[in-house]
Amino acid sequence: WLNATEIPQQVQEKTQELNREMTLKAWENLTPVQRFALIKLSRPSHENHNFLPALQEFNLA
Repeated sequence: WLNATEIPQQVQEKTQELNREMTLKAWENLTPVQRFALIKLSRPSHENHNFLPALQEFNLA
């Protein structure tokens, strides 16, 4: 989450599952806490029904 120069694969995959796009510019503009939240919510082992609401809250959807 501290690396703003590369979008984690799991975040990209989860975003694509929802027919959304995560640009590097959008990723860079997120705060570290927002990036952390998206990484956590995109993990396969996590109950990730809050991923889309998080994208919406961060003005990404």
